[in-house]
Amino acid sequence: MVILVPIIVLSLLRGPGLAEAAKDGVIGFGISLYQDLCCQACHDSLASLYLACTTFDHDKSEGAEHEGMGDMGMAMMGETSEECRSVDTAWLQTMAFCIQQNCDVDGYPAEKQDECFSAYAVAGASEPTLKDSLPVTAPMVELSADAVWLNETSLVNRDIYYSTHGTYEEFTRSEYSHTRYSVMLYFLVIGACLLCGVSVQTASRLPGFQKKLRASRLWCKLQQHIILPALFGSRSLEPLPGQVGYLPSRLLSIFIGLYIILNIVFSAVSFRSFQPNIWFLSLQFEICEYVGNRTGTLSLVNMSIAILFAGRNNFLIALTGWNQTTFMVLHRWTARVAAVQAVVHSIVYTLAYFEPGYGGAVAYAAKAAEPFYWWGIIATIAMCLAVGVALFPIRQKLYEFFLLTHIAMVILALVGCWYHLVPHFGFDYGYQVWLYIAFAFWSADRLARLVRVTMYNPLRGSRAVIQGIPDCDIMQLTVFPRTIQGFGPAQHSFLYFPGLGKFWENHPFSVAGWESSGRARLSTHIAARSLEGNGKDVKLGESYTVASTAEEDLPPDFTASKNQAPGVHETQAQGAPCIKFLIHARSGMTSSLRHRLLSSPSSALELSVYTEGPYAGHRATLYPLFSADTILCIAGGIGITHILGFIQQYYATVGSGGRAKSRSIKARRFILAWSAREMTLIEHVRCNFLTDHEGAEYSFWCTAFSGGAGKVDSPAGENQSPNALEGCMLGTAVKTGRMDIASVLRSSAEHGQQTAVLVCAPGGMADEVTKQTVRCVRDGLRVELIKEVFAW
Repeated sequence: MVILVPIIVLSLLRGPGLAEAAKDGVIGFGISLYQDLCCQACHDSLASLYLACTTFDHDKSEGAEHEGMGDMGMAMMGETSEECRSVDTAWLQTMAFCIQQNCDVDGYPAEKQDECFSAYAVAGASEPTLKDSLPVTAPMVELSADAVWLNETSLVNRDIYYSTHGTYEEFTRSEYSHTRYSVMLYFLVIGACLLCGVSVQTASRLPGFQKKLRASRLWCKLQQHIILPALFGSRSLEPLPGQVGYLPSRLLSIFIGLYIILNIVFSAVSFRSFQPNIWFLSLQFEICEYVGNRTGTLSLVNMSIAILFAGRNNFLIALTGWNQTTFMVLHRWTARVAAVQAVVHSIVYTLAYFEPGYGGAVAYAAKAAEPFYWWGIIATIAMCLAVGVALFPIRQKLYEFFLLTHIAMVILALVGCWYHLVPHFGFDYGYQVWLYIAFAFWSADRLARLVRVTMYNPLRGSRAVIQGIPDCDIMQLTVFPRTIQGFGPAQHSFLYFPGLGKFWENHPFSVAGWESSGRARLSTHIAARSLEGNGKDVKLGESYTVASTAEEDLPPDFTASKNQAPGVHETQAQGAPCIKFLIHARSGMTSSLRHRLLSSPSSALELSVYTEGPYAGHRATLYPLFSADTILCIAGGIGITHILGFIQQYYATVGSGGRAKSRSIKARRFILAWSAREMTLIEHVRCNFLTDHEGAEYSFWCTAFSGGAGKVDSPAGENQSPNALEGCMLGTAVKTGRMDIASVLRSSAEHGQQTAVLVCAPGGMADEVTKQTVRCVRDGLRVELIKEVFAW
């Protein structure tokens, strides 16, 4: 994979016609500007001069003279063909002497001079040759700067040749610099990710090296000061005050900072000027041209990197093990840099027209009216809008609006860039190749999504059953896909609900559990609660586990609704594999799903679902969990779904006597500390996902309790005891209030033992876990932290 990416990028840059001098690739990789610089300069210094065989359209010339243009009318109407030049002695001898004189200085060998004489003097003909065309005696008369005719063998005007040669040389050097810095940016940014990925993947397959590394003082210092802490203070996954966004972690902030510095340097260095210049009347205009081209090219490069980082199937995720949240942070920063560079590109080209001699606002207005120019303006505005609608407050409050608008603006920006570049430059400079790379990254991700959906779902979607958990906004979704191959702990899947009316909407949900064989189990609760007296134990509820299709085995409420969901029983009878999700209804799609469930006459609703996944769960990321002596899982609210997969994996390992070959959990202690607001959610998970196993320890906190100790104000308005779950499979009491994270960590980590901490919780809680983990490392405890938070 490390070798494959550079090969793909280079192949796109160089193009298929490298061996042929075709206009494939980009400048410096497949396209060369002014390869025969001295010959090109000789030709262009003489090409405007009339020869004895030049033809004129006298009618047009006379018309021009009547309009007061005089000799200028003839100058405009003269046409010198290649056939004319190939037989004109003055042209052939002047070109031959110019090429020999100047190309000798540039170090061109005789064979190269012969080739370029044929190309530039006689339009590729084999005769006459350079040797045949050289004058017998060197010419002594130099053409004047305002010469119109070439009637005799002459010396090329030195000032014109010098200006032409220098202009081409500096422009070529500048364009090569744009490409060089663009390729360097690709290889440094993506290469850094590849290097990290290779290092992590290699280390994960060398357990002895890993153990020594994690026990070293250097690793402890890196964890304490670089890897784990927030950039400032302890806030990283919790939004900043005012909901302005997130502050990346210290390590990620260093990466982003270096990336921004790299772009500033690449946008600001290696600019030179050549004057007098045949194209640019002033040094300022010339520098504006070069800065505009550089920032425009780098903007296209950064746009393609941003598209790569945004992809769910970004190969760097699989290689590095970094979660998609990390790459979404990088996506936003690369997109911001691309937008800023596009703005700079537009500004410097605007300023150039206000330099002396360039016409100011009138000239700019005329240029802006050209299609290629206003398409560039549209592309710049679209990029800025795509970045603007991605601001955190909009993403948080209007996610669907943000997503659709963001995608539409990115597509408009790409279309605008295409019509800004190709109609104006054609394919001669290869600028469109940077767009090809962006298109390739986008298309590859979309194709991979389609493949995943097709692989795991029938054409009409996978059958699914959704059930509500009483007294809270959380639902359990059980999906019966075509196969569950590849599903495991720490994974998530994107779910589509076409029946809700917006078939394109999809959101990620953590996999809470999976069953590969046997009969799929559907759980439903009956909220039959009663208060037996003040201070007495309270029966919070009963749980029914449906593992049979016989009607008498089903709960009364489920049996009564069997006509509304006939496929559920059929699916169970077939013993189909299933995947389980716990979904917290918020707004948008999940709110519509809960409304549909509440509107159903049954307690379980069958519907069609498309799953796209699984994603994440990479070995490199999760290695500490499979090598630690103690695993501490800290969950907050619905974050328990991410933890449940590891609990199932731990059960499988314990059940096999520790003989599991692949990704087995070897920890002697497995600790779950979970804090949730909803008592019924705790009840549901305890009764349906957790069982007693040797080495497994559970602690629960319910943050909704208020009033006296051991009492809770339930959503139904009844006071219920936090210890009311004694009737479930586990007898662990539920504590009131908030979890004391520092105490939980200190009681779990032991000196001399490797502890892996897995946290999936709201941002503030996750930041507190990070803070306390840093303190544990500072005190000499061997603790590894893995965070999973969808902070998009």
